[in-house]
Amino acid sequence: MNYTQKKSSCKLNQSQIKKISLKNINIDTNSSKEQREGSFASSSVSSALLGNREIRKRYANIYKKYTRKHIAQYALTVGVTEDFIKSKKSESSTRKNKGFKTDLSFTKSIKTINKTLCSCGRDTHYMNDKKIVDIKETDTTRRLKGLKSCGNNSACPVCASKLSAIRGNQLKEMMEAGRENGRSYMMVVSTVPHQPQEALEMTLNQVIDMSRYIFNQREFKEFKKLSKCRFIHGGLENMVSFKNGLVDWHPHKNYILDFDISINEVKEILEFKSELDLRMYVSKMMTRLGQRFLDSKKIKKTLLVPYLEQENKSKRIHVKAGVSASIEFDDGYIAKWGLEAEMTSGIYKDGRFNGGSMHPFNLLDLIDENNKETSKDFKYQCIKAFQEFVVVSKGKWWFYFGRGAVAYYNENYNTELKVKKDEEELVALEDDGELIYFLEYQEWLDFDPTPKKIGYALSLPTRKDVLEYIYEHIEANRIKRIEGVWV
Repeated sequence: MNYTQKKSSCKLNQSQIKKISLKNINIDTNSSKEQREGSFASSSVSSALLGNREIRKRYANIYKKYTRKHIAQYALTVGVTEDFIKSKKSESSTRKNKGFKTDLSFTKSIKTINKTLCSCGRDTHYMNDKKIVDIKETDTTRRLKGLKSCGNNSACPVCASKLSAIRGNQLKEMMEAGRENGRSYMMVVSTVPHQPQEALEMTLNQVIDMSRYIFNQREFKEFKKLSKCRFIHGGLENMVSFKNGLVDWHPHKNYILDFDISINEVKEILEFKSELDLRMYVSKMMTRLGQRFLDSKKIKKTLLVPYLEQENKSKRIHVKAGVSASIEFDDGYIAKWGLEAEMTSGIYKDGRFNGGSMHPFNLLDLIDENNKETSKDFKYQCIKAFQEFVVVSKGKWWFYFGRGAVAYYNENYNTELKVKKDEEELVALEDDGELIYFLEYQEWLDFDPTPKKIGYALSLPTRKDVLEYIYEHIEANRIKRIEGVWV
């Protein structure tokens, strides 16, 4: 697969190039490599070595995310034709439901999403009056300021990872303030049975509707009142696997029950002797209500009946159920990397392709032309699965705070949480970090930015490497234009 053949929808509308001034970084592009390196007197040998050892590892994921974005742009152009629609209609006759849209509206959605994805991180946004592209650096990453962000959590790995970090940090700040003031938290996870080739749209909506039904039932409201559970924060996680070569979607909803009191006080109020008893009670109650919902909608699915499972190498006991409950720091999986990470990673979570589940962004690694372990037919199947995920997931709430929670914490615990819409969060994120350098927009266009090139530049070990790489491409492309060989 040659991904460069599908560039028409992402092509830049570039005007005549003007001569590029490199005086801002004091590099003569006609000088030798040794002379250019000498112009960076501030980069000592010791710091360069440190950068090669540590910064390379620190920035490794930047290139991975932008590479995935490059593949995502390609994946959203493959098969979006009348032939593809006809094949999907034929295929739908053998499927058990009609959840995956196969009409022209699906194609239109794909094209619309891909259009915004292709302008994300390439074109300047409306607030950037000066049309300057800043290159900024923090302790953990590098980023660009002044460019559009599509904010699409299902199509764009770059925006998804940023939003995951933003929401995760906000939730962590909230929970730290809550713990200091005697609050406690429990995570509940709801899912429904699923089978290979069952449409994502149907399964995803079943999970969402079932969860909404549970929280509106009298039995749950009574529990919420007795246990002094003030807020419910929600997160959506969508995983995919392959069984016998068929796509198998299994979305689930994660929720945090936010209590005004400690877990010990919750146990005392409900007269439970152990936290395990409390978890089992919540799991049974919510599973029972979830099954009632499925039965009322005549959905022929049976939720997993709650049972206990002990880890082989430890004494931790997990509750397995259609709706399972885990108490913070008690469950080994949650304690391993933090509840705030588990709740907000649904928009960007790596998995392991070993027969188990993975986040749909991992499909992009399988689609990668450099992946020689997957066949052409299987890659095409992954492309279709990714397209289905992007269309069906558009507009879904991947994480949200309980209504009134942010204002309550700010007022009662003196926190300064400022939660904005996704698009506003991404613009605000631009201000973080130290300015390394800035490019005029014409220079940015002359760089001919593609996701892979941007990702590679931002992941280079030192600032010197970043600037040299960018300006080498600017000069090379400028010469091509002058000589009339620009492609």
